[in-house]
Amino acid sequence: MFKNLSMQCHVFYRLLERDLKVFAQNAIDNYINTLCWVLLCLLVYQFIMPELGWIHKGEFLLVNCVISKSFFGIMDNVTATVADLEGNKSISYDMTLPISHTMLFIKIAISNTIYAFSLALMIIPAGKLLLWNYLSFPFFSFPKFILIMIISSLLAGFFSLFIIAITKTVTQIEDVWGGIIFPMFCLGGFEFTWKNMHSISPTLAYLDLCNPLVFMFEGMRAATLDPALSLPYWYCILALILFTIPMGSIGIYLLKKRLDAI
Repeated sequence: MFKNLSMQCHVFYRLLERDLKVFAQNAIDNYINTLCWVLLCLLVYQFIMPELGWIHKGEFLLVNCVISKSFFGIMDNVTATVADLEGNKSISYDMTLPISHTMLFIKIAISNTIYAFSLALMIIPAGKLLLWNYLSFPFFSFPKFILIMIISSLLAGFFSLFIIAITKTVTQIEDVWGGIIFPMFCLGGFEFTWKNMHSISPTLAYLDLCNPLVFMFEGMRAATLDPALSLPYWYCILALILFTIPMGSIGIYLLKKRLDAI
């Protein structure tokens, strides 16, 4: 039994290493694109939106960009995986290797987690360098920041399994964006806090607690901005863990069913 587990772990590591090498080949382009996106967002929200009555400034936007990248960063890999399932199905070869299908799908989730985490991690340092004198983080907690980054990226990684499983063709990606991703993002709190929503509609605010993005944004703001603005940090961490476990389980089950691996 231990020999079999050791073999599976070895295959798991090798497959993960393969994925990371592919990511490394495009890393510079991905980082440049991310930097351009952050810079443009910062310029708009730091200097233009306040003139129009916007109450939040650059710091608020910057930390929200971190979560946005960790969540949306998985979609490139999701699209590539869906295209593979629709076309060449190179995953069929991976399924013949001495590794359980559950571990294989977990590998996909972890690969997407690392991809999203690595892109999101450089956003705050880059933003601070770009607008040094305009950005201040007196409540910034590095340990809490790293933890919420890891937990949020893990949720995004396992959420990707669910999206891959329910997306039959590449052309359906647009439907997934319009029907699932964008509504989650729009109501998740990129441009407002949960307390802002609660002050307008308590009913809608409590319903919105079913959206894991709420806890990703709130947890990140609690770790980097004034904690009084957000939901309690450890409540967000617990909620994200509770979302990740069933989301991963459902995603793995649906992928097995789609690939006749049950």
